[in-house]
Amino acid sequence: MQSCLSLNEELGLLYSGSWDKTLKVWRLANSKYLESIDAHDDAINSVVAGFDSLVFTGSADGTVKVWKRELQGKGTKHFLVQVLLKQENAVTSLAVNQESGVLYYGSSDGLVNFWERENHLSHGGILRGHKMAVLCLATSGNLVFSGSADWSLCVWRREEGGVHKCLSVLTGHNGPVKCLAVEEDDRTSTKTDRKWIVYSGSLDKSVKVWRVSEHAPYMKEIDDVMVMGKR
Repeated sequence: MQSCLSLNEELGLLYSGSWDKTLKVWRLANSKYLESIDAHDDAINSVVAGFDSLVFTGSADGTVKVWKRELQGKGTKHFLVQVLLKQENAVTSLAVNQESGVLYYGSSDGLVNFWERENHLSHGGILRGHKMAVLCLATSGNLVFSGSADWSLCVWRREEGGVHKCLSVLTGHNGPVKCLAVEEDDRTSTKTDRKWIVYSGSLDKSVKVWRVSEHAPYMKEIDDVMVMGKR
């Protein structure tokens, strides 16, 4: 069963992670299957195409692995570059901030860890804001969003020097927050105060829409759309 997807639009590749422990590579132009990698010892929960043409995978086996596409003969193949960590808790989510070159991972213990490209993918710190597993992550601008099985969303801002500040904990869902999407709010954003529209999907069968500012404390729920079309 496929559990996660990620696009590398520059290379024209689609990556899919599966509960069968494999990472698969597809060519977007013709939907051709290119490669299957026995990547982990347990289910892959998240995959994300990152900076420098790297691909990151997170698994229930407690590892985050780094892969890179390299030439081999007349074709290409993905090779394991690095195992970033090995822990007892399952890795449940991944996200990359392309602008700042930071990789975030959430795990079943409720923590969000991050690594920084400028320090050769060294561990940068831990974000502590959830009581249960971090099921989804998203980044945009200087903000990081984490959704959890504890029904809440945390909004973090990355400060100079890599320090992260929790701006707000957004509540309103009545079930685990399973997925997130973010876009900039072009109507109200300014150069000094960027604002974002955040969509959160939950196992309570609802999608909530939030307007979030990079300057606390402006955080507001602006809509609540039921998946079945009922308000």
